[in-house]
Amino acid sequence: MERQQLTANLRQKTGKGVARQLRAKGAIPAVLYGQGQEAMPLSVNTRDFTKAVSSASGINVIVDLQIEGKDRIPVMVKDYQAHVIDRKFLHVDFLKIDLTKKVSVEVPIQLVGKAPGVKEGGILEHITRTIKVNCLPTAIPNSLEADVSGLNIGDNIHVHDLKLPEGVELVPGSDETVAAVVAPVEEVATTAETEVVQPEVLTEKKPAEGEAEKKAEKKEEKKK
Repeated sequence: MERQQLTANLRQKTGKGVARQLRAKGAIPAVLYGQGQEAMPLSVNTRDFTKAVSSASGINVIVDLQIEGKDRIPVMVKDYQAHVIDRKFLHVDFLKIDLTKKVSVEVPIQLVGKAPGVKEGGILEHITRTIKVNCLPTAIPNSLEADVSGLNIGDNIHVHDLKLPEGVELVPGSDETVAAVVAPVEEVATTAETEVVQPEVLTEKKPAEGEAEKKAEKKEEKKK
């Protein structure tokens, strides 16, 4: 398992204003906790942290955190906040870990192989892209592979079909569909039936209001 080195500084003050000042100086506000560690406000260099989590292990990398005046502490990124547009890190939660105890982490799933169903016109859908596993921090896989080379149209792969490295266990209850080959959707042309209403043809001038009654009265007088 890859490990990265990172230096952190203690923060004497907290709050939104302090956090903005740190970011303006190229630092990320952070906090350390876990394993009986009282929450400790820190700051880390933005460039150094981004480099550390850009390795093959990604956000699951083990970091040996060097805090001023203290021994290096093995930590992992428990949580983080990033800007919605430029994705720059805004805050980081570091979790102090025991390298001899298992942790729960999200691991990405990669599809490998070529599905025969795709050659038949089917569509390969990658449904579940990450899965939570339990393992020692030093045994966290960079990714898990899902082999789709046996999938025809209508076939799928579930989480329980994945081959896990030794020492890696699925979190109980995990059995999502990882990938499936589905039949293409046929477009059905539909013609809307519309009722054609013929316009009324006026063959003669309609009598004005009351004129019909007058004509009827004249006819009655002539009969008399």
